[in-house]
Amino acid sequence: MEKTEELIVANLVLPIIKDLVLPKVKSIIRKLSIKNFDESLIESNFQEYLRQRYERYLIIDTLVFPNKQTLFKELYEPLTIITKTDGKKVEIKIKDYPNNFLPKYFRAIIEDTAGMGKSTITKKLFLSIIEQNAGIPILIELRKINNDNDFLKELQNQLSQIGKQIPSDFILSLLNEGQFIFLFDGFDEISKSDKNFVIKDLHRFIEKANNNHFLITSRSEDSLVSFGDFHKFYIKPLDEDEASSLINRYDSYSFKPIAKELFKQIKGKKDKTLNEFLTNPFLVSLLYKSFDYKKDIPIKKCQFFRQVYDALYESFDLSKEGYLKREKNSNLHLDDFERVLRHIGYFTSIENKVEYEKNYIINIIDKVKKYVPDLSFKSSDYLKDLLETVPLFKKDGNYIKWAHKSIQDYFAAKFIWIDSGNDQNIILKKIYKDKDNKRFYNILDLFYELDSNIFDRTILLNLLEDFQDYNNKKYSNFQSIPKSLIEERIENNFHKNCVIVVTRSEDFDKIRQDINGGNEILKYYQKKVSEIDSKLIHHINYNYFKKQKVVVLTFINVTSNIDTILELVSNRIPELAKYKMHKVNLKDLKILEEDHIYPVNDNKDNIINNDSIFGLVNDLIISDYTLNYKNCFKKLKQIKAINKHRLENDFTNW
Repeated sequence: MEKTEELIVANLVLPIIKDLVLPKVKSIIRKLSIKNFDESLIESNFQEYLRQRYERYLIIDTLVFPNKQTLFKELYEPLTIITKTDGKKVEIKIKDYPNNFLPKYFRAIIEDTAGMGKSTITKKLFLSIIEQNAGIPILIELRKINNDNDFLKELQNQLSQIGKQIPSDFILSLLNEGQFIFLFDGFDEISKSDKNFVIKDLHRFIEKANNNHFLITSRSEDSLVSFGDFHKFYIKPLDEDEASSLINRYDSYSFKPIAKELFKQIKGKKDKTLNEFLTNPFLVSLLYKSFDYKKDIPIKKCQFFRQVYDALYESFDLSKEGYLKREKNSNLHLDDFERVLRHIGYFTSIENKVEYEKNYIINIIDKVKKYVPDLSFKSSDYLKDLLETVPLFKKDGNYIKWAHKSIQDYFAAKFIWIDSGNDQNIILKKIYKDKDNKRFYNILDLFYELDSNIFDRTILLNLLEDFQDYNNKKYSNFQSIPKSLIEERIENNFHKNCVIVVTRSEDFDKIRQDINGGNEILKYYQKKVSEIDSKLIHHINYNYFKKQKVVVLTFINVTSNIDTILELVSNRIPELAKYKMHKVNLKDLKILEEDHIYPVNDNKDNIINNDSIFGLVNDLIISDYTLNYKNCFKKLKQIKAINKHRLENDFTNW
């Protein structure tokens, strides 16, 4: 960094040290009557931390321009986060550090799918907090937290220079003074073995430092429900103008601008799938990269990834004139190199790791070599290729990581499709049954693209057979109830455990004023339900009745592994499943008593199964992703017929 730039950074950091950090240090020294404390230790450590991090996030390395440092601000297209507050949609554009985000909500989660820009937002916020002197930003990548490195230790390491460590108890005292802004990035990237520890330690840390602001970013994760006091946000998909602006940003860095030709082809393709890709920032970058290589627009995500891989393997730098052939250290051919990469993708995915120490990834490559005995190469040479000549990995300090988790997902999905052999069904069944299978969502989504037929006769077949088993066991002796209502109940209650709570009429207005759970009235009902099943209190539907003027609270616990598959099926095969919103305002509540809990089951003596309110109860338990009864059984019959045909007409019977 040039001296002028260093001076600019110093001038940004110094006000935070002077106005925010040092007054806290003096306050602690005064409160605790500490003598002979070296204030300059805190000053220099914080100054160095903020300076280093600021400089680090000013520069980014992208798949579009691998091994080429680019300025963050030049490639950042302002993203918008959305939420609902008091039933109204709220949009916040992250052009800087907005006053109506963390300063207003205090604790927030940004939850969204792969490639939408969650990590990008945390870096933008970090830079903006410093530029606006809005607080003391601390960015922690959650994958680095484990049993040997808890939150306090990670914070101590970040804030300490070599030989100048700040005592942990003093750090806690600083946190209690407030004005820290914690950005916890990548909750979904915590390794499976560390997940329980990290969640507990994160709760402990937040409790100790509760006088500050907190942000968590993550793909969808069931364990996020434990952060019920965090306000949930999503990232708004890019619109056409934003996608075009992002493409133009990439074009400004390219040696051979291609945006004009790319826009021409985009306009010429009236393809729904392509339009969906243009809403995702990461997929927009892949579109630009793949088009630069092949001058063609792929219509599937898998084609994006394949073309990007080909481009990285075949060329040195697409921003330079001509395509310079790379010499591979491993001397592996395009297809053989990918075969190794598919194994690495799978082995690292099942451990839910995207970042590694060098020895760890070398050991993974050594492990892969046992499964590809026909290939001869050195593990160290292959890793060098991954970092330099086929840069799908990048160095991040002392660690090595995938350029993006979606790349890891792609190669893991291809491994299951191509390389798993006789273990394919076993692997897919394990993923289906895994309670934490949301981490495999993107892998399954890509697998569906690669081979929807195999997906149907494995993952989908398991789902539909579970649905059939539920149907066969439930509501079999309800002859007086119309069949359509029985089918609706089975649709709405499949893979769920629900209880219905009728509140007292005097609580109606109090609950309506605060539906986020902060008032004592709601806590009263939550406590009653938790005595039956503590898992039920995480998801609540609110239904308001005009007559009797009560609130009916439906407490719902879903079977997490099935919920993941239902979400995927609703996106890929919408005729089989869809997301159902619950009905908030209802007219007349009959029979049910106030201040009473009713479990949802198929017991004929249960009053909620009375003919007069059976349909109403169906409405009360509507929530989340739901199967279509008739279409599912029709599809199940088709899959079984195809499987039978495959057994009777094996390809080798000739």
